[in-house]
Amino acid sequence: MKTNKWGSQTGFKKALLPFTISSLLLGAPALMAAEEDAAAEQVERIAITGSRIKRVDMEGASPVISITAADMELSGFSTVSDVLRNSTLNSFGSFGGASNNGWSSQAQVALRGADPRQTLVLIDGVRLTKSPVTGGSANLNMIPTAAIQRIDILTDGASAVYGSDAVAGVINVILKRDYEGAEFSAKLETPDTIDSGDSQRYTFTAGGSSDKTSFVFAWEHYKEEQVLYADLPYAKAQLKEEGLDPRYLDNWHGISPTGRALEQWSNGWVTQSLNQENNCDVYNGQGSGTFIGPLTRLSDESYSICGYDWTQAAQVLPETRRDSVMANFTYSLTEDTSMFVRGMWMNQNTVDVSAGDPAWFPVDDALPARTITTSDGTTLNLTPVEAGGWFGYRMNSAGDRTADHNDNSLDLAVGFDGNFGDVYWDLSANYARYDAFTWGTNYTSTPQLSGSVGGFDDDGVWQGWDPRDPESRPPASVSANFDKFRRATQTAVRGGLQFDIVELPAGALSTYFGASHTRETYYSKIDGQAEAGNVSGGNGGSGGVGSRTVSAAFTEVAIPVIEGMEVKLAARYDDYSDFGGTFNPQANISYRPIDSLLLRASIGSGFQAPLLTDLYSDVVRGYAENEVDFIGCYQDGISIGDCEYRTSYWASSGGNPDLEPEESDNTNLGVVWQFSDGWSLSADYWTLDVEGRVDTIDHELLQIMQIQIWETEGQNVPISARLPGVDILYRGDNVSEIISPLANAGLRESAGLDMTLTGKFDFEAAGELDFDLNWSHMVAYKTSFINEEGGVELGEDELGDVYRPQDRINANITWSLGDHAVNLYSYYISAQENAYVDDNGEKQVTNELDSFTGHNLTYTYNAPWDATVSIAALNVLDEDTPRETSSPREPVLSLYDVRGRVFTLNYTQRF
Repeated sequence: MKTNKWGSQTGFKKALLPFTISSLLLGAPALMAAEEDAAAEQVERIAITGSRIKRVDMEGASPVISITAADMELSGFSTVSDVLRNSTLNSFGSFGGASNNGWSSQAQVALRGADPRQTLVLIDGVRLTKSPVTGGSANLNMIPTAAIQRIDILTDGASAVYGSDAVAGVINVILKRDYEGAEFSAKLETPDTIDSGDSQRYTFTAGGSSDKTSFVFAWEHYKEEQVLYADLPYAKAQLKEEGLDPRYLDNWHGISPTGRALEQWSNGWVTQSLNQENNCDVYNGQGSGTFIGPLTRLSDESYSICGYDWTQAAQVLPETRRDSVMANFTYSLTEDTSMFVRGMWMNQNTVDVSAGDPAWFPVDDALPARTITTSDGTTLNLTPVEAGGWFGYRMNSAGDRTADHNDNSLDLAVGFDGNFGDVYWDLSANYARYDAFTWGTNYTSTPQLSGSVGGFDDDGVWQGWDPRDPESRPPASVSANFDKFRRATQTAVRGGLQFDIVELPAGALSTYFGASHTRETYYSKIDGQAEAGNVSGGNGGSGGVGSRTVSAAFTEVAIPVIEGMEVKLAARYDDYSDFGGTFNPQANISYRPIDSLLLRASIGSGFQAPLLTDLYSDVVRGYAENEVDFIGCYQDGISIGDCEYRTSYWASSGGNPDLEPEESDNTNLGVVWQFSDGWSLSADYWTLDVEGRVDTIDHELLQIMQIQIWETEGQNVPISARLPGVDILYRGDNVSEIISPLANAGLRESAGLDMTLTGKFDFEAAGELDFDLNWSHMVAYKTSFINEEGGVELGEDELGDVYRPQDRINANITWSLGDHAVNLYSYYISAQENAYVDDNGEKQVTNELDSFTGHNLTYTYNAPWDATVSIAALNVLDEDTPRETSSPREPVLSLYDVRGRVFTLNYTQRF
């Protein structure tokens, strides 16, 4: 368990205060901690994330790492997302809000290299509502930093305790609940190496208590500026290498060929400029970005375009604003009974800007040559266009594409807990709702494009839009919205009892029985024209409506076998209204042969329920042309390797109501050794195997699987017998449609070693030095593929591949003396490479990322006027973050902060 002296004595006690069974099971805050009583001899039982049975020992059979609010501040990071995504347990990195993808308002965490949806996120023991945008994971951006007391990370499967999603582990965010006084805090961040990406965070916290009541109120406002590609020296438009010939498009990074271009039959479909002078400067000033050229191709000197610099308009990171409010109230109804009420509201606005739509469209009627004079006196001879010719036209003149994401989350909980005699009980209910609305503007209505091009009237005067004319703008009818509205709700009632069954020689045999009933809903509506495929330049999503109810019963038994040894058995049965029931057991054992040594082990099963988005997303149907026809070849006796048949057919994809849960098995073997006063070492070896992973299967692989089924099970057996919901339809002997929704078809095997070393040196008059080292080492990571025989098998180990780092190490060193403290937070991510062995037995590297070590340095001063001032430098040495050798000018956002060195100033005033 990680603690930090700098958090003050009161903060340290809060990290150890009991949060009751309802806090774990029901989301209730803890019973109010009893005030210290010098005469008290009985040690209070406490509850730990990962179990509902209260116990005396904080270190149990399941590995739990705790990050306090003080730890978060000392790390230098400003948000919950930044703290968790930089944890060593977020093995392969995770999405953190990049632009240009439809998910820019989201931030995820993925423990132990698993899918983000396989990490369960809790607020005071209650699952945080999944984002309707991602469908299967919590949005870390919606958790206010000001409201947090600490974050517990359980690095073990826990479906037997928490149900679905707790496959790779559990993150339990514990909110403040017994704060005394008031404080205001302001934190400013400014990058040193780029002129963008500044952020500000303002918080206000107040609380108080009496003999029977306590309350805490927290408010937070956070704002972060955008970062454009052009703001990053390596990512802005430029030649790929110094000295390359700038006349060739191939030599440029950040220049799009869809700028101002024309292709037509009479020119052999060779790209040409829109004016015969090949003048590209005339198109500048039309919206954002810059046109350069004319550019040609290394392989084709007749090629001529006006290239478009999209880096001046497109964001790397979006502009973000978040506001949140949390209120927590507890009241002692009687000496043995307490109630709580908690409310949390969060709002986030994310403005995601992409460069104008890169549209390609044909013209219905020929456009004759024209000679025009621009307003600055430039004479242009516009290139004639034949009917059916195609324009490549960057729609920046209509405006940059803007997705204005508005996310709102409301979380309400009320409950009661207490005891009668030696029986502890809890009962609570919660309601949570997450609304996500995206207002998408300046996209393109593709049916309108061709018809919007003008022409000469009867008097020989040009009327309407001429894409060749630099001062002619597309009509408003060409612009379209790409709007989305999505909602997820969760309503739950939970309760349980804990009591000791019998007193054994080594201690009391304790048990917990509980039950819950939950209703979840999902609703998604996409702009009709966008969903029909009539809007270009947008991304993401389809409509859908679905709901489910889940009834669960669960129990735990803690058995003291001998002095120092405890066995904990847990089991849970969940009954889902949409796919049925699932039973998951878990067994843990912990043993202390001596006071300073703890041995622990666990084994259990887990599951990931099918997402409502995966079950109920609308079916999208399109036409696939000139596709490989393996089935046609098979019917004619031609092998897959020799197949050259091509065909066209309808293709359907979307949700699949026949999905089953993803199932997992997990083990953990660990040791915790307190080898010296104040020093401890822990090491845990774990395995995690998942089967039935949900994914979309490629059409070619589906044909191969169908052929394999025919070969092994008979000609009358369809692929739907193996993959429910998936099918291939025929017209005679020919494929007429392939229905390929999501299916349970994947496997994954992974293993790793997590180690923690903590301790302190007391230099007396020279202060104290606290040390905390966390190292996560992946041992194996294999995912499945469909082979040429149509079977599913595990591939080679992917560890060390790009985006699969094998090692992550974080080290925290804090020196404190009186009112002063200095913290060095260092973080390391190992190198990654993609390689193969050629025919000569030599290793050939195709892509790689260098190792990276960064350092955050923070100085904190506790002022005598009851204030705290801290200054920090993130990535203090301004180390360049690695970039793929295959794409050296593209930032890698899932693993690294691309802003370079960032200075921060934080001031907190207490009242």
